[in-house]
Amino acid sequence: MPPLPRSTQKTPAMRSGASRPAFWRMLEIHKIISLGKYPNCSTLARETELTPKTIQRDISFMRDQMGLPLEYDAVRHGYHYTAPVHDFPMLHLSRNDLVALFLARHALEPLRGTLMERMLAESFSKIADACPGQISIAWHELDAAFSVKASGVLAADVTLFGDLLDAVRACREVCFDYHKLTGTGAEQRTVHPYHVGQIEHGWYLLGYDPMRGAVRTFALQRIMNLKVLEERFTRDPGFNARDHLGGGFGVWSYGSGEKPLHEVHIRFEGYAARVVAERQWHPTQAIRKLEPDGSVIEFQADLAGLEEITRWVLSWGSRAQVLGPPELKARVQEELQAMMQDCG
Repeated sequence: MPPLPRSTQKTPAMRSGASRPAFWRMLEIHKIISLGKYPNCSTLARETELTPKTIQRDISFMRDQMGLPLEYDAVRHGYHYTAPVHDFPMLHLSRNDLVALFLARHALEPLRGTLMERMLAESFSKIADACPGQISIAWHELDAAFSVKASGVLAADVTLFGDLLDAVRACREVCFDYHKLTGTGAEQRTVHPYHVGQIEHGWYLLGYDPMRGAVRTFALQRIMNLKVLEERFTRDPGFNARDHLGGGFGVWSYGSGEKPLHEVHIRFEGYAARVVAERQWHPTQAIRKLEPDGSVIEFQADLAGLEEITRWVLSWGSRAQVLGPPELKARVQEELQAMMQDCG
């Protein structure tokens, strides 16, 4: 490892940054290095408001104690990962810890949309980012146009969640009765549970279905009569929940590289423009201001499917206008026409 560069006089921001918890510091370092821009100690110190000495100590711990494939490139003068790092192994949470997070997520429902909810969500997000790869929690703010009914968590929900966690961590098959949204009744499914995640304010299981030869998404509230089987499976080492869901606009998955992407362009105005511009809706999104004050914007994203984006566009009413692609325009028009017929 290269010698530590001499630091200049510490700024107040750098001194305060050094007191931040080690968990926060190393997670921030991990995120920056993951961008692949080969940052060095000085670069990382500026971006995290830490001292180069603290950065050097944290990097040594990440490499030597956590086993991360972290090395310094003498040619590019910066750090990089020599192998893919999908999950940051900061915390090893127990089953009870994860169940507590599940309950805490529901406990925040009455506060949704308030300043307190945002503050607590940011704190829980730091914990969620360090969860094992088998579970993820996405803390998205909810638009004021939606309402939430505050209710307690049923004991059956906690039991189901805990049993699924055990199955995911032990790589044991599960079987259950499942009622699809488009189905007329429940059907029995046997799957290899890969991942339990909180997505768009709902809990979902991502599991490989041997009968269908693909990974499928199951809403926990529609899973009934769950049984954890004795049979074990080998988890696909190439599976990554973020990659699996990355092509869609929510919980729908369209596989990876199986379909050409749709380049979606939507014009928003008024309050919708401001709300859309404030939030991260999709990893590929780009926002372009059409008016200097931000009252009119253009939203762009690359999506593998159009089902969920169609519903999202409709939820904004007259404040949203689809610019492309033609397939999305046609979908929105068909839905509006069907709605008018029903009203008539």
